[in-house]
Amino acid sequence: MKVSVAAFAVLLCAMALCHQASPAPLGADTPTACCFSYVKHQIPRKFIVDYFETNGQCSQPGVIFLTKKNRQVCADPRQAWVQEYISDLKQEAEGAKRQQETQ
Repeated sequence: MKVSVAAFAVLLCAMALCHQASPAPLGADTPTACCFSYVKHQIPRKFIVDYFETNGQCSQPGVIFLTKKNRQVCADPRQAWVQEYISDLKQEAEGAKRQQETQ
């Protein structure tokens, strides 16, 4: 029975990671990452350190957030929380840029 519980826990962890960005196949003009599904729940802002948007060649739009643990998580760019995080990250980048310019 303990083995079944452990196997179930491993399965749950694997399912949680399935929302990570998937790299596209290598080629001349292929994007580096596309989102094929989005994370279902809002990720706590404190875990997000950066983001980038998927290329227009992807089948659907996506925002890929980079976490403190260096994981890439796909999010729906139409969600309000995603837009808020993007705005926060842009402001942080501008603040860091201004600080470097004054030094």
